[in-house]
Amino acid sequence: MKAEINAGAWKCIAEGRESGTAGLYRQTGELRMGLVDEIIEEIPVSDVLWEAPTKDSQVLFIKKFGSDVNLGNIQPKDIIPLETLRLGLRSDTLSHFFPSD
Repeated sequence: MKAEINAGAWKCIAEGRESGTAGLYRQTGELRMGLVDEIIEEIPVSDVLWEAPTKDSQVLFIKKFGSDVNLGNIQPKDIIPLETLRLGLRSDTLSHFFPSD
């Protein structure tokens, strides 16, 4: 990814596949957080398109990197639910954006 960015790529894709069981993800669908952390040590978050095919992975990336994180591999039927996650309008992200004191 670093070589691709240095060669002029606008974004690099952190692969996850539609199934969410490859690349960034283990066979079980669990996100490989160590790999994510290694990537962001070398590449700015804004230069990565994170494949996030499941609601759980979308929530995780939004909480970790903010509502403007670049997410890909989103099914058309999931676009509006994803936007509600980004805005903190669902229980998964509500407390992240609007913490109770």
